[in-house]
Amino acid sequence: MNRIARLVGLAAVLLIVFLAAVLASGLRLRQHTEQLRQTALETKRNQLEHILSLARPAPPPWTDAYLNELATILDAQIHVLPAANMSPAFSANNNPWQFDRAILDDMGHTVAVLRVSAQPPTTFRLGEVYRHTALVLLMVALGLLAILVTALLFNLQRRHEPDTQGGGSRAAFSTEFDSLTHLAKTNVQQGVDLERERSERLRADEDLHFQQTLLNRSLEEKIQLGRELHDGIIQSLYATGLTFEAAKNQLARDPAEAARQLETGLKTLNTTIRDVRSYISGLAPENLRQHSFAESVHSLTQTLNAGRPVAFDLRIDEATAAKLTEAQSMDLLQIIREAVSNSLRHGAANKITIRLHESGGELGLLVQDDGKGFDPAKLTARGHGLDNLQARADRIHAVLRVASIPGEGTRTVLTLSLA
Repeated sequence: MNRIARLVGLAAVLLIVFLAAVLASGLRLRQHTEQLRQTALETKRNQLEHILSLARPAPPPWTDAYLNELATILDAQIHVLPAANMSPAFSANNNPWQFDRAILDDMGHTVAVLRVSAQPPTTFRLGEVYRHTALVLLMVALGLLAILVTALLFNLQRRHEPDTQGGGSRAAFSTEFDSLTHLAKTNVQQGVDLERERSERLRADEDLHFQQTLLNRSLEEKIQLGRELHDGIIQSLYATGLTFEAAKNQLARDPAEAARQLETGLKTLNTTIRDVRSYISGLAPENLRQHSFAESVHSLTQTLNAGRPVAFDLRIDEATAAKLTEAQSMDLLQIIREAVSNSLRHGAANKITIRLHESGGELGLLVQDDGKGFDPAKLTARGHGLDNLQARADRIHAVLRVASIPGEGTRTVLTLSLA
């Protein structure tokens, strides 16, 4: 009888240990699933920001086809809510898999709200199944613990009673002990199975996180490629087309000048082809590698003017330019390219001034023209050019200001800390 009491007590201790392990595992799983939810929502937010930055849609209302395409890309449900209907009770978001994103107009006012409702990933649902299973096991373990404690008390009580039943009582107690032992082994095996399932789920979570990282990197590369194509390749091709058009106009009046312009256009086209190859290879354009920053700016202006009578006033401090990293130099050169192209294409400028200098530990860049200018307050739609200028300035942590007055030209100023 003493031996049976010790074995029952040992089984009770094992059940208590198992109960504590299940409780600890459940708490850890709850923390992990909450972290998974936050990571998944943050990933959806980043994907939405990348898509909106790449597409640059006009303010709502949007078509159902566009909303369906956006929902398909995000793998979520998207609703456009008018900002005027937003109230504190309506703004309260009780769905843990839902978030809002405000749509702003050019003046910074909220015109609509995107409500994105994501679906929990498969791994999250597996975690919920595991939590329910752990709860059931907790209840079973508590029941078994109560049975073992009752059996132990019954055994202690029998120790003080005379053994009137002899061998029959011992045989019945042995049968009960075998049943309890079997239940204890079953609980231990279930704990091992749950731990193995948890390990597999963690590996699945890591794979999902890795796939999300690859997707975000792919979206960033697409956005960057779009900026590079617009700021570099498209502008160069536009200048080449203007050169060929000028050569066509000069062909009858001055064949020699037409031939010179054709030669210039061919050189620009060949340079553009080399830049395309460099982008494909993941390399920076060759002009910054083979020439100084001032020479690159001069070559850029000669390429963009396409033989038009435009006066360029260039003053580039090479000592200041030498303090820039290669990435900063590339972004500054593309900002100058975009600003000069806007002055020629939209402003019809006759004189363009470009300055680069250092003052008080800050780099200052100025691109100013005497063109048509524009009224920023009446600018209803921003093109890719202004957005790309701001995106490149943000990437190198610079401050960009574009000021313009109709009939008085445009002034673009960028400041960058060299600390």
